[in-house]
This record gives sequence, structure tokens and C-alpha cells, in this order.
Amino acid sequence: MTDLSPSPGTQSLRPLFDPESVAVIGASDTDGNRGGTAVRLLRKFGYAGPVYPVHPAGQPVAGYPGYPRLADLPARPDVAIIAVAAARVPGVLADLGRDGVRAAIVWAGGFAENGAHGAGLQRQVTAAATTSGIRLIGPNCLGVVNTESRFTGTFASWLTSAPELSRGPISMVSQSGGLAAQTHDWLQRAGAGLRYMISTGNEADVTAVEALQFLAEDQHTSVICCYLEGLADGPGFLRAAATARAAGKAMIALKGGRSAASARAVTAHTGTLAGQGRVWDDITRAAGVISVFSVEELVEVAAYLASRPGRPPVSGRRVAVLSYGGGQGVLAADQCTQAGLDVVSLSDATRARLAPLLPPIASTANPVDLTPEAFNADRYRDSFPELLDVLDRSGEVDLLLLQLGAMAKGARQTATTVSRLSEDGQTPVLVQTRYFHPEAREVFRARAVHVFEDQARACQAAGRLARAATPAVPGDAAIVRAAEQRLAGLAPVRPPARPDPAPRLLAEHQVHALLSAAGLPALRGQLARSADEAAAAASQIGFPVAMKVISGQVTHRAASGLLRLGVADAAQARLEYTTLATRLAELGIGEAAVLVQEMSLGGTELLVSAFQDAAFGRVVCCGAGGTTAELIDDVSFGLAPLDAATALAMLRRLRTAGRLMGLDIDARGASAVEFLVRFSQLVAAMDWGDFVLELNPVSVGPDGAVPLDGLLVTDDATAAAPGPHPGRLTQEAVA
Repeated sequence: MTDLSPSPGTQSLRPLFDPESVAVIGASDTDGNRGGTAVRLLRKFGYAGPVYPVHPAGQPVAGYPGYPRLADLPARPDVAIIAVAAARVPGVLADLGRDGVRAAIVWAGGFAENGAHGAGLQRQVTAAATTSGIRLIGPNCLGVVNTESRFTGTFASWLTSAPELSRGPISMVSQSGGLAAQTHDWLQRAGAGLRYMISTGNEADVTAVEALQFLAEDQHTSVICCYLEGLADGPGFLRAAATARAAGKAMIALKGGRSAASARAVTAHTGTLAGQGRVWDDITRAAGVISVFSVEELVEVAAYLASRPGRPPVSGRRVAVLSYGGGQGVLAADQCTQAGLDVVSLSDATRARLAPLLPPIASTANPVDLTPEAFNADRYRDSFPELLDVLDRSGEVDLLLLQLGAMAKGARQTATTVSRLSEDGQTPVLVQTRYFHPEAREVFRARAVHVFEDQARACQAAGRLARAATPAVPGDAAIVRAAEQRLAGLAPVRPPARPDPAPRLLAEHQVHALLSAAGLPALRGQLARSADEAAAAASQIGFPVAMKVISGQVTHRAASGLLRLGVADAAQARLEYTTLATRLAELGIGEAAVLVQEMSLGGTELLVSAFQDAAFGRVVCCGAGGTTAELIDDVSFGLAPLDAATALAMLRRLRTAGRLMGLDIDARGASAVEFLVRFSQLVAAMDWGDFVLELNPVSVGPDGAVPLDGLLVTDDATAAAPGPHPGRLTQEAVA
């Protein structure tokens, strides 16, 4: 792991997270006093620095001398824990500023989480801290724990009964105090010690992102956990993740509020496809963050990773399941598959090497049924290391899931063998058992091997780790090179200036004009308002053509009968125009025109779009396109601007990528990558405020990609109140 030098921003947080002395404002020995609880915890766990309880009564607390006022302290503390009611906090901060204290932790609730009055009070807190030059954690938080220095700047009740404060390489940042305490408790019970536990609360000053950057630079932290509900600084989060990744650290994220949609467009497919946490998942996955979906998963994954410092990470989805009974193996295989893992078939050569090392009744298929005899008989227990070595060196699996039984005989020998594999093997191994023989437990604890007691959680954890891996795919380098060569020969994108005032909705012909002005490919087209104009436009463009109704009342035209493809000659153009005009009258749609457009035939159809995400900024989306975009529901996301490798990774994440990556993978794949990169450069440079730009479909062929349809929705339109979807409204009219 490479240590990184602390940045100036994180240096200012040092007194909060690693103070050499602490004052607790409002601490007394009165039963239920939170400040008194903190002082007693500092005494209990052996914090070595000076502790100054401050209370008007000036009485001792937990053996520490008490002081009635800040001014009475014998020295200036590094940090002040403010354990007073919300209304008093701004005044206390002003006092701290006058006395030169530069760090504070505010526990009290009753601020922005409590409506307008509380929000006003929180603004006073922020102003007081800023004016005084104080870095502040909270308010409405559970505080900070540093197990290395034994600093417990918290009132977490579980610590009052905890026999010890375990140290370890895991650190956590949480926007929920209760969840922070729960996770700390569970990690310690799992035998995984912590370095820091940081509860940021309402973040009136120090944010979760700043705390994560601090941990990414902390040389004693190797696994970073976080629970986040809101994220105002997405780029900062990604910088922290990048810092952690560069230092060889794992970052695990549990995200609350995933059900809120990121894109607000109500007139495009993108608004539907970008919801349910998908943007978060793809953006953070690309940054190397491991996403989990429960506290239990967070604890298990963190404990497992902390037990493997410096060991190879999980690099793919191929898993071999080794069980002590057929039923357990079958269920584990099902659970692995559900978790996104591939329970691969082992080669005949590997199975042949396994067979003589196993009892005759064992199965060498995957899952490998070892049977209890493999653990009970000396002969097979002695050959167990060779069996594991065969699988480890086979190159056929990325992960071993090893289930252990009661191990009535040879528990120490078996546990030692497994521990050696965990420490020295090429393939990561997850160990799962509910039958903890005392000798096996002793070995695993001594060798720092994390053991999953629950089979389903072991499979889930394996799936989360594998999902975060990005194994190389044959042919990817060639596609990237081909796309980069194409891009090198193109002029820079020319983003069009935003009209003032900008229209709420740009129709398809306007979007094509915008793309063309920017230097992106666009189909030729002309508007027609009569049958003769349609025939003339079609003749000028060249047959066959497409004819599409352009109206602010319609976005999904095919389902409404307002689209004609493959118009072959001028006579058909006149006829189709008349048919479309009749259909418009039936639907009660007045103001409309018909776009006569050249056709692009035979390409793979993609949806390509972009929008403004509240956390991350400009996000690009790609997925299965055409009229079935929402039905197929297959999309991926990336931050604009993209490079060629990132664009290809987005395409690889699609379930339907096989349709795109066919026999002409280099040419067609390069076309898609080239278009995604150019499109992302356009949206990154557009000064259009909050918008959704959707191109659906984009036709991709070996020679290039071109949008067939497009829609741009700007500021007011994207924030429109929920109501009938224009396309669905037209479909209802059809019924």
C-alpha cells in the first residue's frame, strides 16, 4: 500500500480525529448527562491526553477535575465536545473561538433536521464556526472514536458495556449516528477492530466526503466503509475513492435513499431508466467502490477484506464451491448464481487431478462435494492441501468458497491448511462454517482468517467483491485503439451556445441541427407542412426516407401511429403525409409538422443520453435503444467527458452488449465508443444548465454511428410536476 502525503484540507481535521487533549462542555456526574458519559468512556478506555470537564458546577467527573468556565482551563484543548442543548451551541462556539480552540464536535439535535427554525439555528452554527476558524463535526451526530489513541468523543451507549475497544485497519464514516454505533458494535463482535468511527450528522461544516478523504490519506486505515444518504459533492467523493484506490485501500459504500430517481425528465426514457440507484452504482463502481446493500453485508465484506492485507483482490466472477455435503453445495451454488457469480464447470483435466485426492463417493464437479470423509479420514485430510493447490493453480476460477463442517477430527490441521491458502494462495478464498470447533476457531483467529458463519452472507459478499472487479475482456484493447485513432482524426467538438431564453423542449429536427453544429453526425431532414412539400423534400434528400410527426404533445411516435419508415417514392410520400395528417386529427393534435428525413439502415440501435445529476454533475447514459428501451431496461452510466476505455466499459456492462459486439467487434465497437466519447464531450461543454439530451435510437454500424431521433428537455421542463407522460397520453387516446 502506497502512503500518500496528507493534503492541506485534511490536516485541519487532525484535531477532530486525533486530538491530544479534549474539553467536554456541559459534562457533569448527573445521571443521564451525555457529557458525563463521554468523560467516563475516555477514562474507561484509557485516553492518555488531558480531559477537561466544563460545567457551571465545576465538579469532578470520573476522577477528572471539573472547571466552571472555558477560561478556567489550565491549557487550550485540541478539541471541544459540545454536550449542551441546541440553542446554546452558537454561543459556545463563539466562546471557543475567543479562547483559540479550533475543533469542535456537536452532538445535539434540533437543527436542519427539524424544519425551518432548526435550519436557521444550523446556519448560525455554521456562521459561528466559520467566523471563529473552527472545524466542526455535526450537529446531530454521534461523534468520533479513534481506537489507536483511545479517544471516544461519543455518547454511544453500547460502549458502556463493551469490555474493550478493539483496534484494527477498518475505518468508517456515517451520516447516521445510530448506524455508526451499530456497525462499530457488529464489527467488533465479528473480531474486526476499527481505526476510526466518524459520525458526521448534519454536516454544518465537515462533510462525509472530507472525512473520507482524511481516511484515504490515513496510513493506518486499509479498509474504508461509509454510509451515505445525501451526497452534495459527488466529484469530491470520487477524488477520495481515487486516493484510496491509489493507496491500495478498499472503499465499501452503503447508500441510503437509492429509490430516488437521479434524472427528472418526464418526457424521455432517461427519467425512468436512471432511477433506483443505478447512476450511483455505475459511477462508484467505475471508481473502484464496492457497493453493499445492508449493514450485515458491510460488516462481512469489511471484515473479510481487513483479514487479507496485501493479498490479491477478487478479480472476476468465476467461483468454485467446495462443500462437505451435496445439499449445502447445491444451495451455495444457487446463492452464488443469485449474487452474480458464475459457478463454472471445471475442466476434465482439473477434475482428473482432483479425483485421487477425494473419497470415492465425492464429486469433482462444481460444486465439489468433498463429503465429511474428506475431513474425518487421515488419508484425505493429508491430501487436502494438494486438492486446494490444484484448484488454486488451475486458472479456471477467480474465487474459492470453502464450506467446512463440524471437523470432529483434525480441526487444527484443516484450519491450518485453509489459513495457508488464504495467506499464500493465488486465488482468494472465503471460508464459511457454523460449526466452529474450538481448535479451528483458535487457528483462524490467530491467523486472522475471517470466517462467515452464514452461507447466504458469504455468497452475497463474494458477489459484491466480484462485481467490483473489472476483468479484461479479449479484444478490448483493439477496440479502444481503433476508437482512439478515429477520434484523433476529428476536429474538436463545437458546443452550441444556449439560446436566451432557451426553449423548454427542442424537437428532433432542432436536436439534429444542434448535433450537426457541434460536429457530430446527424441525418439530413426537412420539415413539411403539406403533401407536396413532403414529396419535394423526400425527392431532394433521396429515397428511402422516414416521415415523423413533430409536435410538443407527442414524444413516443411509433406507438401513436405517427411514424412512417421506408417511404420509397414521391407518390408514397404524399400518401403518407395525408395519412399522418388524418391521424393527428383523430388524436386531437393541432399544431404539428412532418419531418422528412434520410434513413440509416441496418445498424445496431442504442439509446444514448445525458443529464445533470444532483451529486455527480453531467452523466452519460447508454443502453439498448429503439421503441423497446424501457421494456429491455438495460443501461449503464458514466461521467462526462468519457475516454475511450470508459466508454467501452459502459458498453460492456450492458446485458445486450452481444448484439453490439458481433463478428465485426473491432469496427462496430469502435464506432459506438467513438460516438459515446464525442457525445460526452458535447454535453460536458454545453452551458445549458439542467437538461436531458436523449438520442434514441443511435444506429451503430462498422463505418460509424448516427442518431435517428433526438430530444432535448431543458430547465423548466425537467422540473415539471408529475403528470401524464406525453407518449402514454397519446397511447391512451389510441385505446
